[in-house]
Amino acid sequence: MIMKQIKNNSQILSFIILYSTVIFGFYLDENITSGPKLDFYHMLKQVSEFENNFLGTLLNYDQIEHHTRISPIFVLIIFFFKKVFTDMDILRFFFLNILILNQFFFYLCLRELYSKFISTKKLFLISLVIFISPSFRANIIWPESAMLGLLFFLIGLYFFLKNNNQFNTKNVVLNILFVALASYIRPSYCLFAIYFFLDLLIKKKNIKIILLSISLNVLLSLPAIYYVFFLKIFFITSGGLSFNYFNKIGIILSIIFFHLFPFLIYKQFNLNFLKNTKIILVSLIVSIFIILNFDYRLDYSGGGILLHFSNFIFDNNFLFYFFVPILIFLTIELINKNKLNNFIIILILLLITPQYHIFHKYYDPLVIVLAFTLIDFKSKHLIYGQNKFIYALYIWNITYFLVNFANKLYIKF
Repeated sequence: MIMKQIKNNSQILSFIILYSTVIFGFYLDENITSGPKLDFYHMLKQVSEFENNFLGTLLNYDQIEHHTRISPIFVLIIFFFKKVFTDMDILRFFFLNILILNQFFFYLCLRELYSKFISTKKLFLISLVIFISPSFRANIIWPESAMLGLLFFLIGLYFFLKNNNQFNTKNVVLNILFVALASYIRPSYCLFAIYFFLDLLIKKKNIKIILLSISLNVLLSLPAIYYVFFLKIFFITSGGLSFNYFNKIGIILSIIFFHLFPFLIYKQFNLNFLKNTKIILVSLIVSIFIILNFDYRLDYSGGGILLHFSNFIFDNNFLFYFFVPILIFLTIELINKNKLNNFIIILILLLITPQYHIFHKYYDPLVIVLAFTLIDFKSKHLIYGQNKFIYALYIWNITYFLVNFANKLYIKF
């Protein structure tokens, strides 16, 4: 009888267990990806500058002593809540429990898409996988703009998906509003506003709705445009921009397909390379240009797990270079599943990191969210409800967590 009750409520038990591990991680000051704790305390220096000179810091944000590319809006949010919660651990715990809502809205997005094909219990279990994400855990234990931006993005995404089932103008407005909020917290999310607008433009031939969307997007973007381009407070350049996309394409694709690995093994891609000679040829040509112009320096930090692993095992980039044509091949295969939709998503993912440093945290767990929602794999609902796929998803992400754990304690690659 007890075992039957546990089985019937496995999703609730799983939530309690995984949430408890996050709380335990908070108690231990878990910082498995190393950066978030340092980033949090660096961000508090910017908070202190607002405390010392609010207006001066806001109007000279790109020139402050402890400069950063983190949005001033996120720093101001911490600034205001620091006045409410004078103890830093209480402030961190408060934000942890706000950012936990990412899982809930991820579940709502899954339910909106798949409830006709997959039980809500399985969908809830799938949504819990983000609790295993090293980047998610570390960046909610040490509050960071990426996860608050992701939360607003997920809420906006939810209203977008609701419209796919039953169109309502209110959902258009709410989608635009929450994606705008996500963009003010994490500027890179503004690129998804273009995706949502193009989707509306293609699917909804109503001139009033189109004009409403344009007007609202422009109106909500005006403060940012004024701040960055008229006041010329271009804080995004902090840390250095990089336009060497030969570096970015290889590294970013390696990160994307690392997180998509469970989708690869469950026949979401045609992996019969020999039957796709044209794609192979294009992949090889593109790869040659990438490899010949690749000059990313790991000692500057970032670079993705595949590049680090290549240098850890062989002390060079050769293993990484070996996989570059495969990554290009997989990208073309993915785009071919829905040319316009998947091309835009891949393009956005390549553009959201304008700076030199490329970290997994920019794509984890965002890629998983997109894989289940916006990326089109065609027959995905036939795969995602299978227990084997759910097991593979968890096993892969647990493995990734353990690799990060081992790296933190022992390996240091």
